[in-house]
Amino acid sequence: MSTQKLEKVVRKELNILNDQIDEKIIKGMSYAREARRHKFLLARLAEIERTRRASSGWLSRSFSFTSFMF
Repeated sequence: MSTQKLEKVVRKELNILNDQIDEKIIKGMSYAREARRHKFLLARLAEIERTRRASSGWLSRSFSFTSFMF
């Protein structure tokens, strides 16, 4: 699975999970399981973004900058 597709899936699941947590808070129910899953997904998303930034090294940034100038 590509990183773009993985990021999209993680973000979609986070949105669903946020809705579930909101419903449980309104109903006064425990949402500990959902909170742990939410924390895991946020960490996964941060890892995806970190690897994306690392893969776009200075060389690719310099090429995009020089192409912008000409």
